[in-house]
Amino acid sequence: MIAEILISGLILGGLYALMSLGFALINGVARVFNLAHGSLYMLCAYFIYSLSFLGLGVSIVLSLILTIITGVLIYQFFIHPLREKKFGAAIVTLSLAIFLQALVSIIWGPQFISIPYVITGYTTIFGVRVVNQKLLSLIVAIILVIFLGLFINRTRVGKSIKAVAQNMDVAKLVGINTRNTFMISMGISALLAGFAAVLFAPVYIVSPSAWTILFRSFPVLVLGGLGSLKGALVGAFIIAFTEKIIEYTVQGGYLVQTVTFGVMLLIIFIKPEGIFGKKISK
Repeated sequence: MIAEILISGLILGGLYALMSLGFALINGVARVFNLAHGSLYMLCAYFIYSLSFLGLGVSIVLSLILTIITGVLIYQFFIHPLREKKFGAAIVTLSLAIFLQALVSIIWGPQFISIPYVITGYTTIFGVRVVNQKLLSLIVAIILVIFLGLFINRTRVGKSIKAVAQNMDVAKLVGINTRNTFMISMGISALLAGFAAVLFAPVYIVSPSAWTILFRSFPVLVLGGLGSLKGALVGAFIIAFTEKIIEYTVQGGYLVQTVTFGVMLLIIFIKPEGIFGKKISK
């Protein structure tokens, strides 16, 4: 049982990490709640489904590009005009997510769809049979997290993103184009959601309501601290292991979300800013 919890917790943590990091990135930089972030995951899955006749590799590349373009357009037309109005962007993007769910239902139908596996077969680890797609998902998720950390800390663009997240006014004074930084951050955020779809959509249910996967990341974001990339990463694996421990020990999958959201509420009361969260000056 311990091996099963460890392996399944790591895999689920990889999914939560990709979704949470993307959300935390745009939240930390632009100070907005993009509640349409889950829609990027959903749309990328449907893009792959529709373009699979071109071959899996081509469909994945094109789908990721389309997802990035969609994310940038969402920022340009729905988030940026309302960025100074705090929760205005959250309300608009939530409405957009619901609209996109309805649109996907009309175009592709309300039924579940199947996304092709990138890799088939399974591997036995510590006596646990693990589907290779899930194993690949964990490995690629770890690589993406490492690359994101290196990009943010080592590149000029990444340092600009970090500077804007820390203090936007000072960043402007030193000549950083904050609008371009927002757009780049949104593109990276969309790319992470797209990769989450490429890796995890084949092994999870995909339907027009798949965008609500974002809500499963809320305990992660609250635990780690809104806008904190480090917090999103740590929180992703804490929540994932918590869910798997409950699932395997209590044998009550229906309790998983109840407990994790209960933990989220408790954190809000005890430490509202989360483990790594902090008040960011504007």
